[in-house]
Amino acid sequence: MTDQTNKITAFFSIACLLLCSALQAQVQSSPPMRQVLSTTGGSGTLPSGISIDYTVGECIIATVGPFNTKFLTQGFQQSDVNGSTLNETVNTINSSCTGANNGSVMFQNISATGPVTISWNGGSPGSATLFSNLAPGNYPYVVSDGNFTITDTAVITEDAVDCGEQLTFYQGLTPNGDGHNDVWEIDGITNFAESKVQLYNRWGDLVWKGDNYNNTTVVWEGRNLKGETLPDATYFYLVEAGGKTYKGWVEVTH
Repeated sequence: MTDQTNKITAFFSIACLLLCSALQAQVQSSPPMRQVLSTTGGSGTLPSGISIDYTVGECIIATVGPFNTKFLTQGFQQSDVNGSTLNETVNTINSSCTGANNGSVMFQNISATGPVTISWNGGSPGSATLFSNLAPGNYPYVVSDGNFTITDTAVITEDAVDCGEQLTFYQGLTPNGDGHNDVWEIDGITNFAESKVQLYNRWGDLVWKGDNYNNTTVVWEGRNLKGETLPDATYFYLVEAGGKTYKGWVEVTH
């Protein structure tokens, strides 16, 4: 009886040794596969063929084990509370001279998961993206798409120079052929022998440029470089004259 027991024990020991060796070899030859599916909730199919459901904050990991056995391990991943799906560009233009109070802020290139509202300077949420005629100061704002929010402050400063020594830029252009405000005049620009004027759209594309601007033969009429009528929109100017650079915006309305 003892000999038979010893034989059985020896048999299982050898079988276990062979099995463990096979398991070890298979694990080494098939390293674990890990994949984070998402952090936004939903369902999906892993490359291993397993269909799973996941919720916000969960990482689903599939590991290929011995004999193609598949395991699911649920970990934790902190959700993004900083609004990674809500992005915007804030274009700030300072007031041009003492007392002009002509600073402006425009929100551009907004990407979001839902309709966007902007609460400007403590006001109610709205759809406006341009805020103009701003005096120097700090202007808090909140951008929201219903899922995420961005809270920040726009700062408007002022160039400490006399407005009488500066160029005057008008913020409206109505090139409709009625003889009023059909071209974009820059008061004082003819006092400079050399100047450079460039106009950009809200995406930063150059739409028009002119050297030695004189309000007559070299003047912007609300057209692009090909002479085509530009759509109603807000455009941004960059003017170089007298060793200074001026930035601002002009609204085109036909």
